[in-house]
Amino acid sequence: MKKLFLPLLMLVVTSWGELRAQSYAPFPYVQIPSYIADGAAADQWLAMNFWNNYPFDRADEIFDPNTPKVAFLHYLDVLYATDPVISAKAIEGLLGRAAATEDGYWHILEVAETILYDPSSPARNDLLWEPFLRHAVGAKSPLDEASKVRYRTLLALVSRNQQGSLANDFVYTLPDGRQGRMHSIKSPYLLLYFYNPGCSECARTKAQIEASGLLEVLRSRGLLKVLAIHPDSDLSEWRKYLKENPEWWISSYDKGEQIRSRDLYDLKAIPTIYLLDAQKTVLMKDPTVEDLLMVLDGIARSK
Repeated sequence: MKKLFLPLLMLVVTSWGELRAQSYAPFPYVQIPSYIADGAAADQWLAMNFWNNYPFDRADEIFDPNTPKVAFLHYLDVLYATDPVISAKAIEGLLGRAAATEDGYWHILEVAETILYDPSSPARNDLLWEPFLRHAVGAKSPLDEASKVRYRTLLALVSRNQQGSLANDFVYTLPDGRQGRMHSIKSPYLLLYFYNPGCSECARTKAQIEASGLLEVLRSRGLLKVLAIHPDSDLSEWRKYLKENPEWWISSYDKGEQIRSRDLYDLKAIPTIYLLDAQKTVLMKDPTVEDLLMVLDGIARSK
């Protein structure tokens, strides 16, 4: 894979609002026609036409290292405001234009992967990343077969347990050796928390979530259970850290590491979180802590 162009620091420190308020002259933005007044119609037009003036065929001349990612963040802001079907068509249109040159196509794929798939990106979003992958491995992609191999692997992972789909079932093992199936856990909502003992990022994430008090509120109302899964084989460390999980959590491990070996879940980073409903439909896939707490707060307020 080619080297990614920029660090993700700008994504962490810059909000959507700040980006929308700034002007980046180097990028040839399109102007929404004056006859389109409705907000939804304007968003749809912009999603489909955002890249009209971007000269992909002169990629080597115009690739300022700062411009494409900033522009892409504006583009994501537009996609979030449109219907998912329109967003997928808009992405296909973007890649169709980029495919005029392999260099331009690679560049957009790299920017998209950094922002939408990198585990440290606050804007990661598998639903939007998946259309990029489908185009990259498809007949209209300018990539050769060797280059497509990695993207096929990523597509297989990303398309699993997508938001709105049925989460893959698996067997979990408790500290005393008893086993259960994830789909058999009865609860209006189920939080899957894949973690490793002693992982500093896991500890930080867990502390943030617990500090909100929302897990306890939802548990006390019978609305939520938490299944914490250690997906690796070092049980000695796992047992040492068991007491750090609340007693009401279902603390477990993946005996035989079936989740990883069968690629049941995309564990590109630890921790990884999924929020499921009573039917085990995926409501949230690997959300940021902030997004997760927003949804949990909404559930707490509505029940």
